[in-house]
Amino acid sequence: MKHSVNILSASNWTFVRKSILPGCLVLTILLGTISCATNAPGAAGVINGRPISAEEFYSAYRGHYAMFSYNNGRVPDKDEKNRIFNETWQNITKSIILKDYYAKYKITTDPKEVLDTLSSSIPQHILQSPRFQVNGKFDITIYMQSLLTDRPENLSALRRHYQVNIIPILKLQHKLIEKELITSKTSQHIQKVLVSEADMNLHVFDSTRMTPIVSDNDVNTYYQANLATYRLQPYYRIAFGLVPVIPDSLDHQYAKAVADSLWSFLNSGISYEEIKAARAKQTSLLSMIDYGFVKSSALPEDIKNLLLPLTDGTCTTPQQSGNGWIIYQKLQSTKTLTQYRSVFVQSLPRTESLIHPETTARRLMNLALNIGLQEACNEFDFKFSQSERMHPDSLILPANDIKGQLVKRLKVAKAASIIEPLYSAELSAFVVVEVLENQDKEFIALNEVKAAITEELSVQKRKDMALQIVKQWQSDPSSTDQYQVVKLSAVNMDSSLESYPMDVLFYKGVSAFLEKKEAPIVTHNSLYIVPTVLALRATNRKVSPLQIRKAFTNSLPENWFEEWLSAQVAKAKVVRNINS
Repeated sequence: MKHSVNILSASNWTFVRKSILPGCLVLTILLGTISCATNAPGAAGVINGRPISAEEFYSAYRGHYAMFSYNNGRVPDKDEKNRIFNETWQNITKSIILKDYYAKYKITTDPKEVLDTLSSSIPQHILQSPRFQVNGKFDITIYMQSLLTDRPENLSALRRHYQVNIIPILKLQHKLIEKELITSKTSQHIQKVLVSEADMNLHVFDSTRMTPIVSDNDVNTYYQANLATYRLQPYYRIAFGLVPVIPDSLDHQYAKAVADSLWSFLNSGISYEEIKAARAKQTSLLSMIDYGFVKSSALPEDIKNLLLPLTDGTCTTPQQSGNGWIIYQKLQSTKTLTQYRSVFVQSLPRTESLIHPETTARRLMNLALNIGLQEACNEFDFKFSQSERMHPDSLILPANDIKGQLVKRLKVAKAASIIEPLYSAELSAFVVVEVLENQDKEFIALNEVKAAITEELSVQKRKDMALQIVKQWQSDPSSTDQYQVVKLSAVNMDSSLESYPMDVLFYKGVSAFLEKKEAPIVTHNSLYIVPTVLALRATNRKVSPLQIRKAFTNSLPENWFEEWLSAQVAKAKVVRNINS
């Protein structure tokens, strides 16, 4: 049966987020490419009869080790290394179990599903990433362009993660619910709940009425324990101006001499590749374009006139072209086609030619320090450009030949600084760069997030206090009066009540009543609600398999999938040949 992407509609994503736990995400990120060894000899171990090679195990271990170091800003100690070692085995086991179940249910995911999912349900970390923000707001255009073209941000890893891990896990969850978790006994029980009508009281405990105390020590402890949450992604935004360098007559003469020498070598049968290898130190002078086979009749008139008289393998004499000399080589011709390429010899400025433009570039830099690079370029009438806000690895630089120097200087440059002029032979210009923005902090400072942490801890403490009161009330109803009672008559699964999740409350309350269990505690936003059934009546309502499946899914705990996977791990047959 072919799975359709509609299972990833917006209505299902709340369920997905609750079901796919961080631990499962870690294992899928690190082990998405695990493939089992085919031969047992020398294997690191065997899981459910599947040998794992030492190379695969240590590759996964290094991934876990690197993630620990990234999250904690340090290498693990001895005990932590042992824990990472055991977690690696556990997560490899999980990975194999998942792959076996994907095969069992023939679960696959195509690229269109991935694009549809990531287009309609944008991950939260993407929405919050500065890489996709303009003026402090998420820019859907940058995100969609990156999603489809990997520019300006490369999202290939995100697409692969969704194709290999996220979407298959979601499909597996649906299959498990449909094929394995809803037994006939479970189905009968759910049907009894769905056809029932009840009189019930809702005992509502509101955590926002609690008054917790959050100390500075609480805040600092939370900050240190969750430091990885406050790690910042580095980014740059730069501007650059170009001071052109125009070669003089001697520069052109030198380039012409090189072109004449190149023409002689090519005509004698020496290949361009051999020439380029021999002139490794001067390859910035040379560039080649291979045009392949082109219809002879479609050749530009001037090139056609140059190539037609030539025999295969020979070249035209060097032709002056812009800032250098160009040679056309006819490689092969047929009745109607011509295969050819061009070699361009650039006229590179000598030291003497660079002196005046470099002086001008330094004047531009000094003026930019006072009025900004854009205004300085306007004064000199030089070309000015600026980049978007980009991660250092994705930063689009003005020329490849100065990339290494520029990246090195950007690493130590502060925002609003001007980098000294760099000469680019590729552009035949001095490049003056202004650092408009430079996010180089490793973490958000505690004082910047203290208020948010305090509020988060306050919310959690309120909930803890409220939950404790609920449990005390369940043991002794006279212990507190800090609740509200909502009385309901003749309600069923289709009943609704503003601000309350009636379908969940009805299902869990009636289910507990039928099983003669204590009324459950249902969490909803800031509320803790205890649905207590007073009277229950059967009706003649009809129930469909879809309604049974939906009710069962809604009744599952948030971590049900992780618990299921952990149970499979506990049952797995694992033999370790590497134990430390």
